[in-house]
Amino acid sequence: MNFTQMMYALAVARHRNISKAAASLFISQPALSLQMKKLEEELGVSLFRREPQGVQLTAQGELFYKNAQLVEQAWFQLLNAMEENKREVHKHLRIGIGTRVYTNNLFDPLMRFFDGHPEMNVTFVTEANGDFASGLEDGSLDLALDRFPDASAYANSRKFFSCELVAERQCILTSFDDSLAGLDTVELSQLEGKTIITGLENSPEDRMTRQTFQSHGIRWNKVYRSDGIDTIMMLVERGKGVTLGPLSFASYFGINAIPIVPESYLSMSFVCLQERMRDQELRLLKDYLLCICRPPAKEGRREGTGLYLNTGKAPEL
Repeated sequence: MNFTQMMYALAVARHRNISKAAASLFISQPALSLQMKKLEEELGVSLFRREPQGVQLTAQGELFYKNAQLVEQAWFQLLNAMEENKREVHKHLRIGIGTRVYTNNLFDPLMRFFDGHPEMNVTFVTEANGDFASGLEDGSLDLALDRFPDASAYANSRKFFSCELVAERQCILTSFDDSLAGLDTVELSQLEGKTIITGLENSPEDRMTRQTFQSHGIRWNKVYRSDGIDTIMMLVERGKGVTLGPLSFASYFGINAIPIVPESYLSMSFVCLQERMRDQELRLLKDYLLCICRPPAKEGRREGTGLYLNTGKAPEL
């Protein structure tokens, strides 16, 4: 006996008529009659008594009917449970979060987005000096919100989708007691002989900082390194050296920021693999963040800090 034969027998028992049962099952009467004959032969009992007006259950048929209904009920309970579970399954996103998300006041609006989407579970990855690009490529991250040393490479790559959220002018970050602190602007050449504070050796942060200094012919004298942004900023605040960073770091970490001349900018971007932009949740998040970070078109491109404040509040979800 299989499940289909059992359901066929239940239909016959309820309609007490082979023709009506066959119609309800969308099969022919001969096909249904054949299945009932096979079922009775396999069970070794007669389930139905054929009469001129239709069919009636035998004593064995009544027993079969009673127990088969319990199986049917359990089957539909299982289907309902699986359907309910399917509705409750949450999409799990792993998001690389750079420090600029915090210094530009974007974390709270980001959380409001996910508060408005309870079907999404989220893991935030905030590894200091982490290589978010590698995480995107190997699938351990779904997207990253961070600055990338060469954002154009991501924007032009067929592998990555990238859109700028906040453009920030590069500054020299110092303590308020540093000899450069009173300047309105600073050239990189003025950092010759300064102690440099940066990330771990060969980290993305270290490579970007070293490349910037080397491109201006500046030799590094003494270097402090750390894998934590809080430690790096503490070293700066205590006057142990200087580092590169955006203006938004100044108020957030309580340090001094001097814009570099000539001007240069780095962008905090929304970056993911191109193929992931087929995912509705990523498209929704991207549109939401762009709405927060981009000022009205007539204002043109603005530098951070905290562009979402330009809208007064985050948009309604």
